[in-house]
Amino acid sequence: MGLHRWWQVTLVIVCLFSSSLVEGLKTYSDRKSLDSFLRMQANEEIKNPKTGVLYNVSLPSNLTGMEVSVVRLRSFSLWSRGMNYSFFNLPPRIMSRPSQKRITILYENLGNCSSHYYNVPNHTMVAPVFGVMAYSSSESALVDEKINFTIHGDPIKIWFPLADERGRNHTPLCAKFTDNGLVKFKNMTKPYVCEVHRQGHYTLVIPSFPFPDELHTHSHGRRFTTWWVLGFAIGFIGLVVLGLILLALVMEVKKRKIRKMEKNSAGEELFDTFWIGETKLPLASSIRTQPILEN
Repeated sequence: MGLHRWWQVTLVIVCLFSSSLVEGLKTYSDRKSLDSFLRMQANEEIKNPKTGVLYNVSLPSNLTGMEVSVVRLRSFSLWSRGMNYSFFNLPPRIMSRPSQKRITILYENLGNCSSHYYNVPNHTMVAPVFGVMAYSSSESALVDEKINFTIHGDPIKIWFPLADERGRNHTPLCAKFTDNGLVKFKNMTKPYVCEVHRQGHYTLVIPSFPFPDELHTHSHGRRFTTWWVLGFAIGFIGLVVLGLILLALVMEVKKRKIRKMEKNSAGEELFDTFWIGETKLPLASSIRTQPILEN
């Protein structure tokens, strides 16, 4: 193979590598671009889908942690039997609007990508964002245009796995993300279960600010610490004062003993005194006999 041929092969490899690298680094910065990509990915990957069969959609590495599945259903089947899948329960008596012969249900679990695309002001998400979306389905496209649900029976139930343990300490709220960016809240009907009447994206949240019991606990802890430090300081000072008083009493007793010893010495004669360490002792003066000279 000539040198020119090697350069052509190298150029093709570099182009393919660059293309895959760009695709891997490609990001979907907002919800609309993500929804468009997921719909396009499902159509490109799944060819000639069978009705009633659930398909998992492969995603690029930059969306690792996200799970997407699609299923094509006949409208009559959805109305008569509903559809159960993983964390989702679609009960019977659901009708598409406008009416379609076949519809595609797209299930989304945004996983650890949830906080990148969704957030709730003054609240913390304690579960991943789940999406249940309905699309029209044609012979040429598995996922076509977005349509709506009309529920004439029981609501759709979504079971949420907790992604944050704080959700176990406080009762979360169901949060629905609307198309215009607003968030609607609703109480759970069962632990970590949301009942919804519309397609869309949902999650569980708790308020970000401390709860009253947490405030009480923190306040009680601060008061306990303050009183403990104050009590320790008062106790320490009290011990020091008591020690000084006892030392003064001992010194006074010693002084009285010494004075009594001096007073009771022989002949009531007062002696000079001298100190050995901290002890005062009597000292007798020495008298020397004067020498007499002899002749």
